[in-house]
This record gives sequence, structure tokens and C-alpha cells, in this order.
Amino acid sequence: MIRLYGCLLLLLVVPAMIVAADIEITVIYPAENDTIDAAAIDSNFIFGQVTPVQAQLYINGRSVSLHKSGGFLAFLPIAHGDFIYSCRAVSAGDSAALERTVHYTPLRAMATDSVAIDFDSVLPHSDLELRAGDVVDVSFRGTPACRATFSIDGIVADAPMSHEDDAGLLHWAEAVFGQGEVRRTDVAGLYRGSYFIQCADTAVQVSIHCQLIDPAGDTARVTLPGTLSIDKTGLPRMAETALDLTVLRTGPRKSYYYFLPRGVKLQLSGRQGRNYRIRLSDAEEAWVEDHKIRLLPLGTPAPHQHIELVRTRDAGAYTRASIYCSQRAPYRIVQSVAPNALKVLLYGVTADTDWIRYDFNDPLIRDIRWQQVGPHVYELTIDLQQKHPWGYEASYVENQLCIDIKKTPAIGKRKRSALRDVTVLLDPGHAPDTGAVGPTGYTEQEANLLLSRALAEKLRDRGARVKFTRAEEGLSLADRFDLAMNTEADILLSLHHNAIPAGVNPFKSRGSSTYYYHPQSRELARTIHRHMLRELGLPDFGLYWDNLAMCRPTRMPAVLIEPAFMMHPEEEAKIRSSEFRAACADAIVDGVVEFLLKNRE
Repeated sequence: MIRLYGCLLLLLVVPAMIVAADIEITVIYPAENDTIDAAAIDSNFIFGQVTPVQAQLYINGRSVSLHKSGGFLAFLPIAHGDFIYSCRAVSAGDSAALERTVHYTPLRAMATDSVAIDFDSVLPHSDLELRAGDVVDVSFRGTPACRATFSIDGIVADAPMSHEDDAGLLHWAEAVFGQGEVRRTDVAGLYRGSYFIQCADTAVQVSIHCQLIDPAGDTARVTLPGTLSIDKTGLPRMAETALDLTVLRTGPRKSYYYFLPRGVKLQLSGRQGRNYRIRLSDAEEAWVEDHKIRLLPLGTPAPHQHIELVRTRDAGAYTRASIYCSQRAPYRIVQSVAPNALKVLLYGVTADTDWIRYDFNDPLIRDIRWQQVGPHVYELTIDLQQKHPWGYEASYVENQLCIDIKKTPAIGKRKRSALRDVTVLLDPGHAPDTGAVGPTGYTEQEANLLLSRALAEKLRDRGARVKFTRAEEGLSLADRFDLAMNTEADILLSLHHNAIPAGVNPFKSRGSSTYYYHPQSRELARTIHRHMLRELGLPDFGLYWDNLAMCRPTRMPAVLIEPAFMMHPEEEAKIRSSEFRAACADAIVDGVVEFLLKNRE
């Protein structure tokens, strides 16, 4: 499962069970006192199991059908506040009852009978360290139709804030996993303001205050938890990455964007709470959590270097392109499939590249060229001579940025021989956590492992070499990623079974889906997806680009596969069956074979 019940991973819960004579009601989801964290929904799902299967089940007075396994799934209206699912099962004149309480408190406009500010909504909620020219953004939710201002001690007083009458909150789960409906909850009373820091401004942990005044003149005031400091030193502040894989984001808690090894020098330009802002160039910045870097002494020079040489070397299954740097610069690699190329952007670098030496016997690299795309931004483009990219790995060896580019593996000419000697790494998702849990209590962890074994058997029958990220024992996601990046494999397949977030109609949103991250994996994902739809006959739940850990390895095309849904009684029953596992395995193998034959050299 890659998606979540109620936005929280549903681990193996201890389900509520009510027994009356021979009647049992078990509710798997929601758990007692669950909080449903979703905006703009009026219904949610509930599922579990009833025995005997001949019983009649009613939830909140509505008849709910039972699968022959006794599993049930219902999508029923819910109300704000504490909400109770009343379950009643009747069989042969006897009955059993169960109540399940959940809490649903979506964001709503504040009452207008008194003026107030919602303290939990105020921003900034953590300390800021900024510079002249930066913007301080202030916002909060409060009583609608009032006048709001903010002040920064010693800098600005009573700066006006705008009032947004309808601050729509997107129900993202429905937009992504449902029918694409853009459903929003309109919440009045959002106030925003901004201040541009001036060169003359000074501040050391000064407070920020907001006030809200209603038409009658009544006032609410609050001091924000985040303070403001302004860096006036004029000295560079430097750090270096402290982890073997350090992720830089587009903003605090925002999207992944840069993936850097240990020891890369970074120029810091600000801080928000425990997140540092990084200056990459005049036009680009990134953010990193403080525990992922090591601060260097104040005044450490900002890195500026020149690249004089690029050289390639045939290394058997790979070709290495070495970029000769004097220190470890931050970089970003952008892959394209048509044309097949890698674009390497290095920051804090100026070109002085008079030499590019090619290994004459190397068949992979067609051309290498560079350009200076901005002040201290160096771009190197590596054009590849193969039908399709098969993976790469970037690392620093001393201070050389080495990009190992994988050659096309040996692929047989026919369907029966295409997989011969191709290495496939299988990742049975989850463990030690259970993943999704079906209505009868069947765990995704177990289902994924059984599917991986069925798939491995069929791959080996075709001559493939098969490796696993786990057997019964558990392995963390980080360890699985590391294993994938250190395993010689041609293809990575991560096997899962699905669930959806709260508020999405599970009868309209179900079926088979595939997921990829890097461009080199898109065609493999599409091909497997097409074969799954044809072979399994389930609805099309979609092809997704998604930032998933086991789709992120760059060394090989990597795809995450979700053949069916654990939470649907009908699909859970299929997932349990060896026949369905065999059909899934056949579809995946057929997709892999088609991909291999299309892209053999």
C-alpha cells in the first residue's frame, strides 16, 4: 500500500469484535476514536467482517451487503464532531451490535459572536533568520469580516493585512485518487500580510504581533511563537552535507528536488525553524533540515571553482563520465528519454573546460558539451547512444563528480529468451509494518510476499536472475533504497496492494495502478500497467508519477505495482487466491518482456 486510510498508515489494528451467540462483527477500519483528517468530505468508508456470512448487516440503519468471505465495505454519510457508526448484524432470529466512534472536525470559519484569533493557525510559528530583501509573510485565521494588522518590534507597526473571504481548502485525496473533482471547503477568515526587509532594519529575535478588530471596536491580540532575526554580518555562512544521501527540498517540508552525497559544500542564506535555506545561484534556492548538514565556521569562503576537464572511461557494464572539480559542488541531474541524455547542473562553478576526452572504444556516449547557463551555474549535457536509458549513479570520488551510466543489458531476441540472464530485483512492500489490512484481517505484508514469490518463479522460468529486498524479515524503507542502489540489477519491481485516503468513494476508485519517478521508468510502468488491465480485468486506477522511496533508485528502471485493493472484499478475496497471484505475475512478466524486446540493442 502506498496510500493511507485517513492519511495515517493503517498498521494491524486490534479490531473491535462483538459476539452474540454465533454472530460476530469485526470492524477493521476505522479504529475506535480515530480522527478523520480530511477536508470537504461528507461521507467515509467503513469495512470489516461479519460471521456467519448468511447474516444481514445494517450500519446506521442502512443495509450493507456481505461478501461470501463475510467481508463488508460501506461508504456512508458522516457528520462533523463525534460521529458514531452503529453496526447491527441479524441471523436466525439472533443479533449482535457494535458502535464505532470517530472524530471529524474539518476546518470551519470561526464564530462571529466574538472576535478571536486561532493561535494554532498563526504563521510564522518558528523562528526566522533572514536578510535584507527577504519577505516576512504573516498569516492567521480569525473571526471573519474584521480588520487585521501585524507589527514587528522595532521595524514596522500596524501593517495592514488582507482578508480572504473564501480560502478554499482542496480535498486533495478526491482530486488525485477519486474522480478528479476539484472539491474545496470554503473557510472565511484568513488574513495575510507581508513585509520586505529593508537594508536599515535590524532585529535579533524580535517578536511579531497580530491584532484583529471587529466592526464594534473589540480587539483580539496575539504574539506569534516565531521571532525574527536579521543577518547583518555580511559574512558567508557555510555548511556541508552530513548524510550519505541528503535531500534538498523546494521549501520547508515541500517537494524533494536535489539528492546530494556526503561532504557537499552549501552556502546558507536564511533559516526557518529547523530548516536552512540554501543559495544555489542568483535564481535558485533550496531548503534542508538542520540535522542533515554540518555547520562550518563563520567566514568559511563560499565555494567558487572552475571545471577544466571532463573525461569518459569504458567500465564494462557502465561508462563513467568524470567531471574534474576542486571541491564537492552541489549538483542536479536531469534525465530525458527522447533524446536519451543526462543534463548535469553544477552550482558555484564557472567553465574553464578546454578538454573533453572520450574513451574511443566506448559505445555508449555519443557527445558531451557544456555551457555556462548563468553566473556560477555550469551545465554539462551527455548524449547517449542507446534506445532507452537503463540507469545511472552519481557520486563523488575524492572531488571528482563521477556519473556511472549503465549500458543496455544483453536481451534475447524472442519472448521466451528475452529475460535470460536479466537480473530483476523484487521488493515485497512493507515489513516490519503490516501495510494495508483487508476486511477479513489479511495483511498487505503477507500478500506482497506471496505475490513476489509467484512472480519470482515465473521470472526464473524465463531464465531471469531474481533477487529480493526481503524475505519474511523486515527491512526499513531507507535500508531497501540503499540495498537497491548497491545491487547489480537491471529492473526493480516493488510489489504492493492498495488502499485509499478517507473521503474517497472506494466503489468508484479501485483497481490496478502503477507508479514511477524517473523518466527511465515511465515506459516500463506504462507497459506493465497495460498488461495488468488486460489480464486482471479490474478497473484502471491509473498510472502515476509519484515520489516513492522504491521508485527513486537511479541505477535501474524502477516501478511500484499495485494490482488490487486490500480494502475491497471482492479484491481482497482475489488477492488471497493463488490463481489471481499467477495472473498478476503473468501480466507483470509479459509487461517486462515487451519492454525488454522493444529496447534491446
